[in-house]
Amino acid sequence: MIIYQCLKNEMGVKPRKPNKEGFKVYEKTLKKFAAVGLTLTSVVGLVACGSKNNTTDSKKETVDWASVEKPGKFTVMVDGTIVKETNGAAEFYKYYKELTGLDIEWIRPDHSSYADSVKNTFASGDLPDVVLLNSDYLANFASNGYLWDMTDAWEQSATKNSGRLTDMADAVMAGNVLAGPDGTKALYGFSPTRGNGCCTYVKASALKAAGLDPDKVANETMTYDQYYDMLKKIQAASSNKNYVISTSGFVAGGNKPEAPYTNYLPEFYQDAQFTFYLKDGKYVDGFSEEAMKKAMDRLKTAIDDKILDPATQNASTKEARNKFTNKDANLASSVFTYWAGTWDKNLTKLLPDQTDSLVAIKPIKEVGKYVERLAPAWAITYKAYENGKAEGIFKYFIDTMLDGGDIQVAWEYGAKGTHWDDKAETYTVAGKDGKEGKTYTAAEGEFHNLPSPETPSTLTTKNHIDPDLAIAGFGDKEDPGHKAQDPIITECYKMFNANCEMVEALPTTEVLSNNITDINTKRVEVLSQVVLGTKSYDEAMADYNSQVGAKVTAVIESLNETIK
Repeated sequence: MIIYQCLKNEMGVKPRKPNKEGFKVYEKTLKKFAAVGLTLTSVVGLVACGSKNNTTDSKKETVDWASVEKPGKFTVMVDGTIVKETNGAAEFYKYYKELTGLDIEWIRPDHSSYADSVKNTFASGDLPDVVLLNSDYLANFASNGYLWDMTDAWEQSATKNSGRLTDMADAVMAGNVLAGPDGTKALYGFSPTRGNGCCTYVKASALKAAGLDPDKVANETMTYDQYYDMLKKIQAASSNKNYVISTSGFVAGGNKPEAPYTNYLPEFYQDAQFTFYLKDGKYVDGFSEEAMKKAMDRLKTAIDDKILDPATQNASTKEARNKFTNKDANLASSVFTYWAGTWDKNLTKLLPDQTDSLVAIKPIKEVGKYVERLAPAWAITYKAYENGKAEGIFKYFIDTMLDGGDIQVAWEYGAKGTHWDDKAETYTVAGKDGKEGKTYTAAEGEFHNLPSPETPSTLTTKNHIDPDLAIAGFGDKEDPGHKAQDPIITECYKMFNANCEMVEALPTTEVLSNNITDINTKRVEVLSQVVLGTKSYDEAMADYNSQVGAKVTAVIESLNETIK
């Protein structure tokens, strides 16, 4: 009855009774969405009330982009990468509307639970017109017909044809070319920035206490043995004898793995692959390979030697980060792998000793390159298309994000007068812990970041688009905020950009979608058992092959079908 009612409401006609083949498609779609964590009840509602395979025909229409007008009011769902409600979001919304004239209803779930909010929103059937999605959700929602094909829109866009794109732009956008509901690949998302990645930070104070020169450590490429020797020396000089490294999960995402899986412990994984990957022209299961066995051995040794925090697997990102910035030397970690660039400065500001600094080390020799993730992408939903707004939203919302002018500045730095300004003024950054604040004077026309509305003791550094990661610049003009960027941030990005490579995305297959949750759950279990010593590698892998081996084989076969 629910299916019939939803069809009648959306299509305006009395539905026919689904045939047997229709039920097969329905059952397959249930399994696909279960793979991204939806409950059965939610999936039923989502598939029954939402799936829009018929919209794929609409992408073939020819659009006269010059005549496309601004859309009416539309909804945008986004995470905390846009300045938060507590950090001047209202002022940003107002300023953005003044610049664009767009009437937007902003939907802002809590950043920490954003992924759950997205899937629950899609399950409800009440979709936003625009939504920011991670790469996994983008692929799943595209393959099930929930997203608008923006291939032609991008090809005809002002941004694509501006001559301002960076060398990385094509590679970034290629990550959003995905299979639609009919299997045909198309562009379903727009990423204004690169995905960024993680690098390993070491406290300079810990290096000095261990008798090591921070500058030398920063400029050398260590081997694993040299890196581990550094960790042992830090441990010997530290008050904390229980761990040197704090992190969240033996793989990224902990008990809910997310790509890039080895992001937070690259030195221990090295060339090991947690999931399926392309090797010598064929897809294989990296988890079953010798390289992963060696990685588990290294992780187990780090646990046994009290180098790696034994609470790692169940630790949240916040918990791991708080250990790194803990004021109690008996509880503080000395090494933490986290996002490059802006987070170098953010973490430095959180250190208990403000005379301390961080060293962002180069990837060790066995790692070679840090991994850059696939960038989150802005997607336009079928709801916007059905309401005649998709083209207008793309032209006036998506395509202007990187306009090389005032709108791009707003996306990079926030609202003028709240987060930044270029007028002559004197402003004060509040002091911390009872200390006196610091006053600055800016000349007329000089771009300067203003104190954060949420944390007046720090300057606002960026809004949604990190200027160092943007895929389009300002042409023959300089980014107005570039000179105001903290050297700590720019130097970290410089190191990371010279030592990173983009992660390769797996193609989406029905078999993969149906089985990856079960496979990854078992992988995490095996990893924890081996690293914590509750089972031997051989025992744990025997269970792996027994319980999910057939599923692994089926996934590999389906992936290899995509390259025939």
